[in-house]
Formats: sequence, C-alpha cells, structure tokens
Amino acid sequence: MEIIGWLDGISATSVLTINVIIGIYSFYKSRKLKAKLLTVTSLTIFFIGLLWLGPTTDFLKILITGTNIESIWFYSVSVPVLYPILSYMWAAAGIFFGMYIGGELIMPKKKWYLLTIFLIICVAYEFFLFINPQGSFTYNLPSTPGSDLIDTSSNYGYYTAYFLILFILSIILFNGLGFLTKGLKATGVLRKKFLALSFGFILFAVIVTFDALIPPGIFLSIVRFGIIVSSILLYLGIRT
Repeated sequence: MEIIGWLDGISATSVLTINVIIGIYSFYKSRKLKAKLLTVTSLTIFFIGLLWLGPTTDFLKILITGTNIESIWFYSVSVPVLYPILSYMWAAAGIFFGMYIGGELIMPKKKWYLLTIFLIICVAYEFFLFINPQGSFTYNLPSTPGSDLIDTSSNYGYYTAYFLILFILSIILFNGLGFLTKGLKATGVLRKKFLALSFGFILFAVIVTFDALIPPGIFLSIVRFGIIVSSILLYLGIRT
C-alpha cells in the first residue's frame, strides 16, 4: 500500500477509535450522573466517529487480505457500495442527536418542532441513500486493488448530496452560530460551555466538508484529527 493509503487509513482508524472511546466514556458518565443531555451528546460523538467506518474497514481489509472492500450481495453494481454505506449511513443519526442538543439549549420550548422536521429529513436521506448508494457518490478506485484506499465524493446530481449540504449548513447556522450568540451573551462557566459547543459544532462541520472535498493526502490526514478536538469540546460543553 502506498504512503497516502497508510496515512488515510491510520487517520481514519484513529478518528473512529478515539471518538468511539470518547462516546462510550461520555455515555458511562451520563448514566452515572443521570444526565440526559450528556447521553445525547455521547451518542452524537459516537455516530460522528462512525462516519469514518468506511475507510477504516477498507484499510483493515487491505491489511488482512490485500484487497479493497467489495460490494454487497444485494446490490448488483460494479462499484463497492458497502464503502459509502458504512460511513454515510450514520450521518443522519449524528445530525439528529446534534440538533437535539441545539434544540434543547437554544429553543427548548419549540425543540420538538425542530426535531420532527429533522426526523423526516433524516429518514428521507436514509431512504435515498439505501435505494441508490451507487448513484449517491462518485468512486475513485485504486488502479491496483489493495494499493490504496477507495475514495468517494458526493454526486451532486443526486438527492443525498443536497441532504448532506443541508445537514452541514444546519449544524453551522443553528448550532454553531446559535451557541456562539448565547455564549457571547452569557458570563462565567456558562459562557465557556456555550463557546465550547459552538466551536465544537463548527469545527465538526468544517472538517467533514474538507474530508468530502479534499482528496486523501498528508493535509487531510492531519486535518481529520480536528474531529477528536471537536468531540472533546462537545463533551466539555455539556459535562456537568
């Protein structure tokens, strides 16, 4: 495997593993403290980490078998649709729980209106993803199987790309700017918590955008680790 493949695989695996650990730890703390919002935050962090399950699985399969991840039996296509499904199927859950945090702290009285809308959007996204995963993305396959990881990008001619854009904009505009506004108005510990949440959500949105647009390389592999910082900020912003 080429050096770029190693960097891509190691960074993806590290982000997934550390986020899952942070998510599980946060969930343990939330159960111990009986803190509902920390439970939701732990799920958000957990699902954010799973966004890198595709490249992680591809990386591990190359190390074990020498070949890339294949397609799955119930999709008769020539591209490895399992790869994007493993990553992007978690996006809706991560966004929904993230918006729950925003709704609970920014507009608690109208939280369920917001969540109902996003639940419908998330279900629609999953529907379009699973009925046509091969059309949801463009695929950059290694010239020699096993020499590099698969790389996918959103197909902007299909619905899932616009759902993903909506997810990212919602996180930036509602959670990011919403918590920033509340943080600038607050003081003391509350101010720090709101700003941590704001920067955590904005950092997440920026990095997943970079990951979707920038081809694998040294820069992307370094930038990915910002997801871990984002998750730590989310935990610190909610931790009691």
